[in-house]
Amino acid sequence: MKFIKSAALLVSIVFVLTAIAGCGVSKNKYEVLLNEKIALEEKLNMLTKSRDALRSELENMIKDKMDLASKLETATNEKNALKSEYDKLLDEKVTLKAAYDKVTGQNLKK
Repeated sequence: MKFIKSAALLVSIVFVLTAIAGCGVSKNKYEVLLNEKIALEEKLNMLTKSRDALRSELENMIKDKMDLASKLETATNEKNALKSEYDKLLDEKVTLKAAYDKVTGQNLKK
């Protein structure tokens, strides 16, 4: 009977020690996984900040491109207006030159 009690006590002690040792392994595993989770969350935060910075930079570049396109359109419109004015003045000059030649040619005949 004492042998059975001793064996039961020994089995109980082995079971308890195994459970405690197993908890230590689980605790270490839990801490490792928790540290990995924290590292991944930090990496996610860093990537999110980088993505937001790139998005902001892209938006600024798009605004700059739109401003440049607007300035180009304004410059093109001004160029076209000046070209039109130049053509108009050139036509007037040609007309005046023709009229002048006509008048001076008539004066020479007289």
